Amino acid sequence: MLTFRYEADGAAIILTFTGKLDSVAVSGITEMMDSEPLMQNRADGHRIVFDLHEVDYVSSAFIRVCISSARKAGKGNFSITNCQPFVKKTFKISGLDEILQIT
Repeated sequence: MLTFRYEADGAAIILTFTGKLDSVAVSGITEMMDSEPLMQNRADGHRIVFDLHEVDYVSSAFIRVCISSARKAGKGNFSITNCQPFVKKTFKISGLDEILQIT
C-alpha cells in the first residue's frame, strides 16, 4: 500500500512516501504532483524533496516522476533523501545519482 505525506516546510515541499512505488502507485503521485497547492508552491520557488525512508522498491514509472519533478522544480531545487540501500542502488544503476541530489 502506498501512502504519502505532503508538508510545506519553510523553503521546501517535503513529500514522504512509504510502500512500493510501482506503476499503479505512481499514477496517484503524478496527479498529486500536478495539483494546485504543489504548483503554487513550486511557482513560489520552494524546493521539492522526496523522502523515501520507508520505500523499499521504485519502478521505472517512479523514476520518470523524479525526472519530471526535477525539471519542473528547476536546477538545484529537487532532491531525494533517506534512500534505502536497494533504492539508492536503483538510482545509481539508472545514472540518476549523477544528475539528481540523492542521499
